[in-house]
Amino acid sequence: MSRGGAIGFVWRNRSFAMIRRILIAAGAFALPACGPEPEPENSMTEKSVTGGLDDKAAMQSQTGATAILNAGVMTELGAADQPVKFLFDPLYDDHYGTFQPMDQALINRIVEGQAPYDNVDAVFVSHAHGDHFSPAAFNRMMAAQSELKLIAPKQAIEQMRGDQGWDPVFAVRITEIALENGEQAAAFEISGARVEAFRSPHTGWPDNHSDVHNITYRISALVGDASYQRVMHFGDADPSRKHYAAHGEFLSSARTGLAIVPYWHFGTANPGSLIDQTFNAERAVGMHVPVSVPGWLGKTDRAYFTEEGQVAAIPETE
Repeated sequence: MSRGGAIGFVWRNRSFAMIRRILIAAGAFALPACGPEPEPENSMTEKSVTGGLDDKAAMQSQTGATAILNAGVMTELGAADQPVKFLFDPLYDDHYGTFQPMDQALINRIVEGQAPYDNVDAVFVSHAHGDHFSPAAFNRMMAAQSELKLIAPKQAIEQMRGDQGWDPVFAVRITEIALENGEQAAAFEISGARVEAFRSPHTGWPDNHSDVHNITYRISALVGDASYQRVMHFGDADPSRKHYAAHGEFLSSARTGLAIVPYWHFGTANPGSLIDQTFNAERAVGMHVPVSVPGWLGKTDRAYFTEEGQVAAIPETE
């Protein structure tokens, strides 16, 4: 079975304790910094929000979401002749013996802005965990690319300031996000794209990572007179639906083409409803997948990233 998606996975009507034991045995809880907390819900017939990864060479548009490694994703969206390019969680220090480590050549390409990571309009950080973020590497990147913009939670910026590579001149190109759980940031624009953000608990809340500022970003870029390409990157957001009640009006205000979610969101009860109704997204692609793909994930028909360069198309929405 190829890495990147397969046949459907549906939760049966079992007790939560039994589900948890099964997932532990299957490796779904094997992440050291994060892991799924499935909700004790009965399974329902779900709307399909699935689909494999795409062949960029066969795609008519040059836009899309491209895997870097782990939770790192590059998005190109908007007008096909001049899309905006953003990076999400592209550089990290720690792989915990679970995720694909970054080799120095890849780090250098991203830091220095070499193709395909050239002409990047902005970089986004979801949260300040070592498997998503490297303060030293981000300082190097800000120094190497004098016009690059950075959007990150306050905790990440504080770590950059504490690193020896920090230069105060970076500050004018940084947007610092400081939110409480359930809050949304004021929208702003970068290179014509609309940037929105909200904070929700990191996976494992409240027993673990309750102090971590996990930020989900929603980016919208105009394609035509009334159509957009819109993506959301969730970082390590906990999939429990209760966390999104405070963001219901925000999420329902605009249909997202592609939700980029931690892979364990696909292991919750009725993931189709989570993606289609709660997140209000056309489709989703999983990220943050361990080198050893969990057995249950390999049996789903969900699309997920495992290697640099894999591509997921971004559907247009209104």
